[in-house]
Amino acid sequence: MAELQIKPGTKLKAAFDTAVGQQTDFNMMATFKGAIDEAYFLISAPMLAGKPLILDENQKLLFQYTEGGNTFMLAGYPESVEKAGIRTLWKMRQVAEHRTFFKRRDERFKVSMRLRYLRDEAPEDQQEEAMTIDVSAGGLAMYLNDYPDVGEALQVKLPAVRVDDQRYELPVQLGIVCWLRQAPKGSLFRNACGIQFRYADELEREAMKEYMEHVRAKYKI
Repeated sequence: MAELQIKPGTKLKAAFDTAVGQQTDFNMMATFKGAIDEAYFLISAPMLAGKPLILDENQKLLFQYTEGGNTFMLAGYPESVEKAGIRTLWKMRQVAEHRTFFKRRDERFKVSMRLRYLRDEAPEDQQEEAMTIDVSAGGLAMYLNDYPDVGEALQVKLPAVRVDDQRYELPVQLGIVCWLRQAPKGSLFRNACGIQFRYADELEREAMKEYMEHVRAKYKI
């Protein structure tokens, strides 16, 4: 895991981690104080309703910050309270979720569809099954039993869609893993992850948009 390249003093919006599919409420504020190494960083104690949060080593926190016009997110667990002069800081253990949020230009549909994917450099006969959580022309979220790395490329094969006796199918899509989380308790899968599609040209994007319209029609979204 690479050391964070965030400027000390950067303002962070903080939130408690939530289950996949639930809205994340960034209702706390903190300040990034600096990276210790590749695994740890320091922040001011998050403030909730004007009061400092009580440290809980088992509570995963999510942080949003803006840099260069993009909004990024990182995640971590508070490990200890550190003193820096008169200041009280939290030592955070970073976990493998560091992603960029772009303004979505594609509508996202909540729909469950079985798909298959192939990990980077894996043999063709090692395709894995997964289930979509939501889909859009820009990417998708899915449940899976695998542990792909954030930033890893996947070859994603979405299912054929039949509408009014017409069958619509896409070729394999290239997707980049943006985040990975443990699936909610009771799920049939171990994990959930987010995929952002990478298109070779605008024609590939338009083909995906057309496919999404067929998905909308089939599932009456």
